[in-house]
Amino acid sequence: MQTLDHIANTYLAVSLSPSSPYLHNPSALSDAHPSVAHVGQVGQMSDVQLFSIPRQEWSRAQQDILGFLNAQQGVVRVDVQAVKQRMKRGGDEL
Repeated sequence: MQTLDHIANTYLAVSLSPSSPYLHNPSALSDAHPSVAHVGQVGQMSDVQLFSIPRQEWSRAQQDILGFLNAQQGVVRVDVQAVKQRMKRGGDEL
């Protein structure tokens, strides 16, 4: 399992169509911007790939990065991943 650093990075889940030229080489989408790095496949879904961008760079260039990724052939959608807080349940909760 990958360890993600949501404090230092913003993560994008990129969904690819079955005919996408990036399906067999998703890391080629990292060419979107020098700060975009391919993290890997999301779970068992080979058509959804995860990319990371340093937070500081994301705040400066998010429109350029999203525009480039969304314009690529075979990219169905790009979702910015939000951090979900996990709640710890205590033994005395009802």
